[in-house]
Amino acid sequence: MTGIRETITVEDKEINAALTRVERAGGDTAALMREVAGAMLFSVQRRFETESAPDGSKWPAHAPRTAKARTNRKTRGNAPITPKLLRQTNRLYKSISSEATASAAAVGTNLDYARIHQLGGTITQYPQSRKVKFRKVGNQTRFAKKAHKRSVEKPVAFGQRTIVIPARPYLGFSQDDRQTLIRIANEHFEVALAGGQP
Repeated sequence: MTGIRETITVEDKEINAALTRVERAGGDTAALMREVAGAMLFSVQRRFETESAPDGSKWPAHAPRTAKARTNRKTRGNAPITPKLLRQTNRLYKSISSEATASAAAVGTNLDYARIHQLGGTITQYPQSRKVKFRKVGNQTRFAKKAHKRSVEKPVAFGQRTIVIPARPYLGFSQDDRQTLIRIANEHFEVALAGGQP
């Protein structure tokens, strides 16, 4: 994972003790960390599906205006619009990946905009002007694609605006994750005690 990185270090005595036991028993810590990374990746993916934070709280819903726009709009390019939060293009969801070494496991994304969805924040769009193409359809004026032959290009000015994005945490560590990691570490410890035979 390159780019933006959010680091969460587990400082849990019971988990750290379980991981240390595996290492001292001569267990395969690389295999242990791969399994830990896989379990954490699975947990993050489930959060996108349940639309909930690591603490179990539900993510804030779309703003009414955004929800209405999504209801009225059926597709984005060739892809259907989904009512799911943080899943409009699925790019963020698909970017979540895991990595592991013999001593560490990590789950995250390399997308620049991932941080604001995790932590929330305010985006300021400064005043700007640009040329936009329009076309006539009956009595209505609509946006036109660049290649449309009978379009008219007009300058359009946009004023400054701020967009508040609520935090919808997907990375993090839940109580269920804690129990899963302890179980994984204990299983690896039992394997190490048995001489490395599962």
